[in-house]
Formats: sequence, structure tokens, C-alpha cells
Amino acid sequence: MLNSTLLQRTILYVTSLWLLSASVGAYASSNMTFNKPVDTPQARYVIELMDLAYDQLGYQLELIEFDQPQALRAADEGTLDGQLGRIAAIESRYANLVRVDFPLFKFELIMLTRCAECQLNDLNSVVLRSGYPVAEQYLDSQNYQGRRLSLKSVSAQLNLLAQRQVDGIAILDFHLKQAFDSHNNPSYHRQHLNDYYSYHYVHKRHEALIPELLEVLNTLKQNGVVDYLKQKHGL
Repeated sequence: MLNSTLLQRTILYVTSLWLLSASVGAYASSNMTFNKPVDTPQARYVIELMDLAYDQLGYQLELIEFDQPQALRAADEGTLDGQLGRIAAIESRYANLVRVDFPLFKFELIMLTRCAECQLNDLNSVVLRSGYPVAEQYLDSQNYQGRRLSLKSVSAQLNLLAQRQVDGIAILDFHLKQAFDSHNNPSYHRQHLNDYYSYHYVHKRHEALIPELLEVLNTLKQNGVVDYLKQKHGL
């Protein structure tokens, strides 16, 4: 939590950056295009932070509607300029994506089941959210041999669990929190699987931008802007 004096200074700093960015943006000739992520506090924080960072480099952040499960492939093929936020090591599957080595935020992968004592390999079937390979990678790392299903919707995942058509859901904590705000059956058992950090990725054709992005992001961190934005969005 930022103290009041630091908060005031940070707000003034952010305001000056936005005014400077608006001036720079008027002359920017290039866009950086990414798929619009699912609306969560984490996504709103990353969008605001990266918009600010790119503006300082003379680029405009452009978000477009895009099929989430296809976004990584599109970024790897160069249709998109990268990914706003993905876990480290995603480049092992998508070789054209290059990580900006600045941790954006920390999140948790959890397993939701109806069984209080069940471990991962006790589950015959697990449903994942398509477009988010972190869960798939975790199951691979644990040599999980059960049946895997992928669905786009968290609500659909929860419905399968409620109907006893699957034994568990591997899900990101902030996706679950968002779904449970309106879900009527929160009496499942939650098990921590692993913690991860999210990173920004660019297509390799933009690799020369990475040192500049890192410098900007580290400056925003040192000046309290990153913490201010996290606080603003409830992270």
C-alpha cells in the first residue's frame, strides 16, 4: 500500500507521463497490435502499463478483437505484434515470441474439485481453459495421464464440474475469482498447484525494442507507477 505522500507524487508523475505521451503519440507513426484480453483487473492493469510504456517510445498500443485460443499462434506467425501477458517459457512452444524480462504480476494456478482429499493423479478427467497453455504445461510437468478437455468459457468449465462430467478444473486464480462473483455453487475444494509470473512478449521482428521497453518499465517501477497501477486495479 502506498503512503499518501508517495501516492500524491506518483499521481503527479503519472499525470506528467500521460501528458508527455499524448504529445509524443500525436507524432507516432507505428502501432503495436495485440489481441484484446479477457476483461479482468490484471488485464486492465497490463493494458494501462504497456500503453504508457509504448507511448513513451513513440508507439500506440492497439487492441483488436481476436479469438483467444488462436492468439498465441497468430502472435507467433506475426499477425499480431506479440502478447500483452504470458507466462515465462512460452517461447519454448512459440519460437518467434521474445520475452520482455520484466515480471508484470504474479498469479496462481489452482485445481478446483469436489473432493477434499484428492490429488491431481487421483482425478480421471480435468477441464482446462483453451487459450491459456499454463495449465496444459503444468499437467505435462506432472505427467498427468487422465482425460483432458478444453473449453473457452469458465462458466462452461464450472457447469461440467457441477454436473459431475469432469473431476476437476485447472484454472487461473483471477479467472476463478471473476466467475465465482456470480456463480451459485462455490462449495468446491480449492488446491494450490503453482505460482507464476506474467511477462510481456513481442514478435522477434520487434526484438530491438526490448532494451528500450525494459528501461521504461524499470523506470516506471522505480518511480512508483507500477505499484500505483497495481493498487488502482486491485492487484
